Amino acid sequence: MENLSESVLRQRIEARRRALSEGGISLSGSLVRTLRPCGRENCRCVQDPGARHPSHVLTRKVKKKTKVVYVPVDMVEEVDHWVQERRRIKRLLAEIDALAEQLIRSHVGASRAVRRNRARLEATRPTSSRPA
Repeated sequence: MENLSESVLRQRIEARRRALSEGGISLSGSLVRTLRPCGRENCRCVQDPGARHPSHVLTRKVKKKTKVVYVPVDMVEEVDHWVQERRRIKRLLAEIDALAEQLIRSHVGASRAVRRNRARLEATRPTSSRPA
């Protein structure tokens, strides 16, 4: 972990905060491509499992249960973009968390160093100039 100054850490946090506001719609979950039979009796997908039809679904957890939503063909690309946007947001939030934690840790270290330096300075002053 780099030892960065407080101002650099704050600048990096601010840059990520601005990047968060650049996005659009976001959606949690995963876009999954599946192969399914269509249900028509005369279709080749009934006889040949390798000839099944592709479809897309969005899967996500809701109250510890997997929720599956069918995604129409004309929305697949758009929904994929929404899912990628959510991943980008989660990554940025994780980076902000790590930078904020580093900011806290650097502040603690800096304040300890200031106390140590003040104590050393007090110890080196002549006794007549020390406050009573």
